[in-house]
Amino acid sequence: MSFSQEMVRKMCAQVDADDAAGFAAWFAEDATYTFANQQTVVGPEAIERATAGAARALPWVRHTIDQVAEIGDQLFCRFTIHTAAPDGSPLAMPCVTVIQVRGAEVVDYRVHMDITPAIAQQNQLG
Repeated sequence: MSFSQEMVRKMCAQVDADDAAGFAAWFAEDATYTFANQQTVVGPEAIERATAGAARALPWVRHTIDQVAEIGDQLFCRFTIHTAAPDGSPLAMPCVTVIQVRGAEVVDYRVHMDITPAIAQQNQLG
């Protein structure tokens, strides 16, 4: 397993363990973090707060790493995010994250996913 793949595995494990501080420790002081269509935050402290807030929005979270592709200084990661829907039923959401690294530090992290199925009541057709 490459360093990058191991880093992604550890970062996912930290989020799954509700360790926002450990997750944020991977980021450079000037790192940017964007979750879906939320405001971009800068720096490890803001990233820790944003990560903790996203985790609190869900009853629990578990990442399945489906793929990590490394191209230059960027990692393209495809995940399945497992949690529970508002009605308690199991929910698996697709997620793609693009991570730019500088050495062993993350300098830009962009999460592309729709979290609304996990936090909003589903409209029923009928």
